[in-house]
Amino acid sequence: MFKQLRKANQNDYLLITATLILLVVFNLSLLSYVQGQQKAAERDQAQALATGCSRTLKGEIKNALTLSTTLKELVLASDGKVDNFSTVAKYLLAENTAASNLQLAPKGKVTEIYPLKGNEAGKINLLTDPIRGPLCRYGISHQVTVTQGPIALKQGGKGLVMRTPIFIKKKGKKQFWGFAVVVMKIPQTFSSTAANLKSAGYSYELEKQVSPLNTSYKQVMQKGGLHEPITYSFTTADNSKWLLKLAPAKGWRYNKWNWFMGYIVIIDFAIAGLMLWVISGRISGRILERKATLDPLTQAYNRQGFDWKLASQGEKETTVIMLDIDDFKSINDVFGHQTGDAVLVQLTRNLQKCFGPKAIIGRNGGDEFVVALPGRMSDNRPAIKGLSVLKQEAASNGEAIPFSVSIGYSEFPGQAKDYEEALKFADAALYEVKIAGKNNFASYKSSLTEKKHHN
Repeated sequence: MFKQLRKANQNDYLLITATLILLVVFNLSLLSYVQGQQKAAERDQAQALATGCSRTLKGEIKNALTLSTTLKELVLASDGKVDNFSTVAKYLLAENTAASNLQLAPKGKVTEIYPLKGNEAGKINLLTDPIRGPLCRYGISHQVTVTQGPIALKQGGKGLVMRTPIFIKKKGKKQFWGFAVVVMKIPQTFSSTAANLKSAGYSYELEKQVSPLNTSYKQVMQKGGLHEPITYSFTTADNSKWLLKLAPAKGWRYNKWNWFMGYIVIIDFAIAGLMLWVISGRISGRILERKATLDPLTQAYNRQGFDWKLASQGEKETTVIMLDIDDFKSINDVFGHQTGDAVLVQLTRNLQKCFGPKAIIGRNGGDEFVVALPGRMSDNRPAIKGLSVLKQEAASNGEAIPFSVSIGYSEFPGQAKDYEEALKFADAALYEVKIAGKNNFASYKSSLTEKKHHN
């Protein structure tokens, strides 16, 4: 195969180049498609995980909100006069270990805290505090729980503070009583969410809108680095807005092409092998065609190749030429067959030079040649004359061997009904040149008999 590839021509190299370009385009397209499919699948999987984690996180916030709701119900049940706060708070904290402490703030002033130890600084007037006041007044006016944070806790760490406004009916009207306050610890509040993400092999970042009055987001907790994360937004039962960002801890697989490169290499070798096989077949076909249609000495068409090439042209105006070398037998006898071969090769070159690339040149055998030229006889007469007057000589053993040719030609379809008849007419014209003294050219005339031919 590789020996045959040395005989590749320009078209073969163009085919190789085109195949390589297509191979590169195919590889890039395949990689892009596979990566796109893998990317879509992985990110859909991450999106589904984020959706599931958001439900878990909503449940964790709802559990925290249950604490403030329970305190609210305690206040309402006692008509605002709570005397067993510590007992109830102790029980609630035992049920929810993520809570740091519980508070009651009648008229906005914190008076009850459980446990009190370590949280004494929490006894403040929420409504007059410059940081907490605006948010608490927002909760009162909208009658909604407001969650502030994440904030730094006095006892260390970060937390979320949920304040639920309590309204008691008096004389048929709702009157603001105060707040039920729950302080939640981070990350304990979101332990289930964190565990789920860790088991799934994901890094994450959880952010929360600071408050209804501050639309910026602040990081609540974070684990690992994030590269091209997906972001999922949701709202919890306390009307807090959250962002959950996820990415695989070991990175997205669609960014790692190594796993796919082995497959691509196999495809490349298969296509390259197919390409070499096709080109080798083309070259083998050309070699067989050349052997079947070309004269091995002169590389002109043999008679079979000439007839095939001539027939492939269709019925176009064509000048058909027959010629032979004058006294070729004498050249062989005097100088030897090697010199005779050199004369035949040189004549073929001269024919190609005089008649150009459009000429079909054939060797009938011996010293007889046939040529088919596109166009009428009158158009091609200058080229035929040029061949006749050309100083022709072949080099043999360092010596220039002169020779001459006799030429006859006819026209199809102007004179002949087909190519075969045109060849007979050209042969008749060649006969007239021979009997007239050789080394000349003549066209066929109707006065000549097609039965005449030279010996």
